[in-house]
Amino acid sequence: MKLRFEEHGRLCVVQVAGECVGESAVSLRRACHERFASGIRDLILDASETSIIDSIGLEVLLDLADASAEHKGRFILAGPEEPLKSILEITRVSDRLEIHDGVDSAARILR
Repeated sequence: MKLRFEEHGRLCVVQVAGECVGESAVSLRRACHERFASGIRDLILDASETSIIDSIGLEVLLDLADASAEHKGRFILAGPEEPLKSILEITRVSDRLEIHDGVDSAARILR
């Protein structure tokens, strides 16, 4: 999994490319929590290039949503494609996350 971060004030856009599984997902959590500690409040996770996610990755998404709320911010999952979208729906994780079609629409919500 490759991660790319873009910070814009209190907003961070995280692009996740590849598989969000196991230790990679834990690394994502760690990197995002470091950003929260540095003052980031809102987090958009660009999942448009995320190919697959496992139970650890799903747990990380829920954790990041909770962490954003604790920092009085929002967590938005942007652009999930199949099969990620199906996994989110089957596990009902999608019921607990704010999901948008892409980063641009998510960013408009946060302005």
